[in-house]
Amino acid sequence: MKERVGVGLRDDSETSQRLPPGIELTRALSEDDAVAIALWNNAQFQSDLATLSLSRADLVEAGMIRNPLFNFMFPLGPKQLEFTALIPIEALWQRPRRVEAAQRDVERVATNLVQSGLDLVRTVKLSWADAALAEARVRVAKEGVVVRQRLEKISEARRKAGDISELELITARVDCRRAEQDARRFELEEVAARERLSALLGLADGTVLQLALAEPEPRVLAAPADEVKEALALRPDLRAAELAIEAAHARTGAATASIIPPVSLIADANGAGTQGFEMGPGIQAELPILNQAQGARARAAAELERAQWNYVATAQRIALEVRQAHARYVIAQESVVSLRRDVIGSLDTASSRAAQAFAAGEASYLFVLQTTQQQLDARAREIELVAELRRAAAELDRGIGRKEVHAK
Repeated sequence: MKERVGVGLRDDSETSQRLPPGIELTRALSEDDAVAIALWNNAQFQSDLATLSLSRADLVEAGMIRNPLFNFMFPLGPKQLEFTALIPIEALWQRPRRVEAAQRDVERVATNLVQSGLDLVRTVKLSWADAALAEARVRVAKEGVVVRQRLEKISEARRKAGDISELELITARVDCRRAEQDARRFELEEVAARERLSALLGLADGTVLQLALAEPEPRVLAAPADEVKEALALRPDLRAAELAIEAAHARTGAATASIIPPVSLIADANGAGTQGFEMGPGIQAELPILNQAQGARARAAAELERAQWNYVATAQRIALEVRQAHARYVIAQESVVSLRRDVIGSLDTASSRAAQAFAAGEASYLFVLQTTQQQLDARAREIELVAELRRAAAELDRGIGRKEVHAK
């Protein structure tokens, strides 16, 4: 994981909460800090990691050989002493194929766990972006409430002076109440977003997170075809699909080898033969006349076909995910640049000129407030687009299979 996302995993199996070195909850957390904490503490991810031990246990089981069978007849009464030892030998041609299939399954599980880690990283980044968006929304909404409250007071004064109608005053009041309700809703959404992020990070209930907000770093992306090619080379889930094919091939070989039924060497002895104690070798085997492992071979062939089609489907899905994430990132980045260049810049200029005109007595305070409100609306749109840029970056990171585009 360290090579792909820049942070590693914890090296113990304790279920208690721990923080990666250098990270403290007393300071503001960056997106990378949140990812590192999640990889250490997310309970579901740690549970998924434990499945690797289960697959390793299956590998040990695949390499086991059947125990010898020993039969002993007690010499009671006229019955002579007899015993038989059977040593299974079919493992000589069946065990290697079973072990190979189990080994590929271990590798497949380990590779899928890397993909699970990338999925967790993507989810944490999306949750972090939501929390950052909620925090910025609250800040802008509160500023909007202040502006609308001022507009409401001015409207009341103008209504008393007879400059506007009662309907216009009601409109200003409704707009102010709506802004106050939106600000309250955004505050509740911020609490919920922080709680979701805290749960993803596996932190204790009541942990108050502070986010270190920073401007997303714009990147020049490669061509979509090049990104798809890189993703097909890097994505763990595609490699896992390839390992599933190899495991299915090995199981097909094991099923074919099972045509030869269980065979055992026999050591037979009795205590009262014609020459006293007698002992001799033998062999015990099923005759593969009726059952030639037809079902096992058919199942193995079907699993192989399914694994092959799953590989094709996974490759197609990866290509689609990368292209969609690429287009989403480009649109978000262009939207942010366009908004800042064509809208926010013009509104900043207009607001500054309105303030100067008001100071010179050439414009009303109402005009200044209205211009300021337009600024706040544009800023609200800006923070939504920045959040979308963060989400698109997270999706593209996950789509390619490593930290390619990273919104800080």
